Amino acid sequence: MKKQLWKSLFLPLFIAAISFANFSRTTGAENVRAVQILSLIGAGMGLGVALAHVRILLGMKSGA
Repeated sequence: MKKQLWKSLFLPLFIAAISFANFSRTTGAENVRAVQILSLIGAGMGLGVALAHVRILLGMKSGA
């Protein structure tokens, strides 16, 4: 179970990294467009899921 959680931690982090990189590469950051808002929401969702996995992993007792 713990190994499966570690593997599933990397997908949301990867999604968040791609979303944040996509947002930071766009020019004209003073005018936030709908695509940029969706990119930031995707990054936030990815980081939220990753943090939930980390919380579960840290809450598990070692040795299982």
